[in-house]
This record gives sequence, structure tokens and C-alpha cells, in this order.
Amino acid sequence: MKIKGLTPILLIILVVLFFTGHIYFLSPYLANFMNIVEQMLHDSNAIGWSILVLTFVVRLVLLPMQLHQSRNMTIQQEKMRLLQPQLKKVQDAQKSAETQEEKMNASQAMMHIYRENNVSMLGGMNFSTLIIQWPIFSGLYAAINPHIIGGWEKMDWAVRQASEIKGASFFGIQLAQHSLWLAIATGVVYLAQAYLSMIGIPEEQKKQMQTMSLMMPIMMFAMTYFTNSGVGLYFFGGAIIMILQTLVINYWRPYLRKQVAESFTVKDVVDDALAGKIQAPEPTGFMAKMAANAQQQQATPKDVTPANESDQQADSERLSNRERNRKIQQDKQK
Repeated sequence: MKIKGLTPILLIILVVLFFTGHIYFLSPYLANFMNIVEQMLHDSNAIGWSILVLTFVVRLVLLPMQLHQSRNMTIQQEKMRLLQPQLKKVQDAQKSAETQEEKMNASQAMMHIYRENNVSMLGGMNFSTLIIQWPIFSGLYAAINPHIIGGWEKMDWAVRQASEIKGASFFGIQLAQHSLWLAIATGVVYLAQAYLSMIGIPEEQKKQMQTMSLMMPIMMFAMTYFTNSGVGLYFFGGAIIMILQTLVINYWRPYLRKQVAESFTVKDVVDDALAGKIQAPEPTGFMAKMAANAQQQQATPKDVTPANESDQQADSERLSNRERNRKIQQDKQK
């Protein structure tokens, strides 16, 4: 099964876990893992080290999927670089469009260019790895703060963990509380990763990616600050591994660029797309059909003539009735 085919399945599973109250099902296992590492190390920072070890293990398991995703994103970026002349024409058409129909035609032309050249508009992005890690985030958060689980007082592991984790720290950072310095460090590491990911990318694409590159460090800073430092330490360790992953992709980029240049044939369809000569294929999926129907309803002007005619006829009938009543009143007065 392709990775992109896993995303809706994983999302459904995540939603079910959330609404059934089982999103913290990993908490007791993660708590036991922390206790085992603490007993092995006999160190005051043992729980923090156990979180970093957990981060390394999770990232190692997900590494093939993440590298595959990063490789696909890089290939899509290289294809989009080759499509820039056509996309520039469409952008100019969007700027000069005066009517809603012209704007819609320009937007559809952009989709035609991507589709005809087999390029994803999402740039190869995939959310499977994030969805897979969400139960780990939740489980780790609950393992450090067991009291957030409903009925935790009746769970032996939760009562024991609550007493042991209360004073746990990692080089002075209280793991059960949030830490500003850890949040800043996480944001800085993600900012460095965003900078490294821009290396070797054309200026046009850098401008398009700048907003996302700045949003990610800000978002990770906020997430690290507003959660406990245990989960924040997981984010920080994950950011370090992401830098190593980005360095690998940067090493691959020249080879991937050469591969795309040799195998990718650009189809110049921008003029036909802007002229409306390319017909979109029939939608196959349920969501695609719903989107197509909604778009068709928006594009089709509503026929209000019959309603106006009926309103005019009703008004004329009301006027004739008034005139008839007025005439009857005048006859009676005579």
C-alpha cells in the first residue's frame, strides 16, 4: 500500500481513539519504559534520557517512511521548478483577470498544468508520520501527568507514576512543567532545520516556502512551551534528528535533480489551459465528486426569471383586486 493511502486510514483510527477515550492507551507502557531506564541508569536525569531514547527509537522506526516522503517532496519541488515558466503565465493571467469567470479559468488552468504533468499541488506532503506519532505525544503527556486521565486514582501505574514523576527533572528542567528555555531551544533548532531545507532550492520556490518555514518554528515553540517539558524534550530530540534527515536530503538533491531532468518530460499546456481547451477528467472519488458538484453549482447562474415573472403576476392580480374593491365601494356610495 502506498504511504498516501495510509493517511485516511490512520486518521480514522486516530479519531476513533480520541472520541472513545483511548488516545492515552500508550501511557502505562511509556511509564514502565521510563522506570526501566531509571533503574538501569540510577541517575537523576534518567527519565529525561529515557524520553530522548524513546525519541530516537520512534524516529528510527519512522525513518524509512520519512526519507521516502522527503525524497518525494524533493522530486516534486524539482518538477515544479521546471514548470515555473508555465506557472508564471498563469499567475500573470490571475493578476490581470477582471471577472470572476476569468479568475476561475486561471485557477483551473493551474490545476490542469499540475495534472497534465503528474505533479502534486501539495508538493509531495504527507501527514502519515505525524498521525502515527500523535498517540505517542498523548501517551507521553499522560505518562508525565497521569492526573489528566479519567479515573487515574484507580490505576496502580498512574498513582505510582504520579508520585515518582512529580520531582523528575532533566538538567534542572522540571519535566512535569513547561519550560521557556526548552521552548526557545526547540524553536531555534526548527529554524535551523528550515534554513537547511532551503539550500539548493530556486529563489521562486523559496519565496513560496518562506511563510511555512517561519510558521513551523513558531508553532513548535508554542507547542513546546504550552505542554509539559517531557513532551517538549521529545519535540527537541525530534528536531535534532530532522536536521540530520535534512542533511541527507541535501546530499541527495543533486542526484534527484539529475534523475528528474533525465526522466521528467514537461508538457507545455499553459496556452490550451488558459484558453479552456483542456477538459477536466470525470471525478472518481466521493470527495472529488462532491467538490465538482459544488463547483458546478457555483459556476451555474441561477435562473431567477420565472420567480420574477410570478412575482409580477401576483402583484398585478393584487392591484386588479384592489381596483375592483374600490369600484364596488364607489357604487355603494352612489
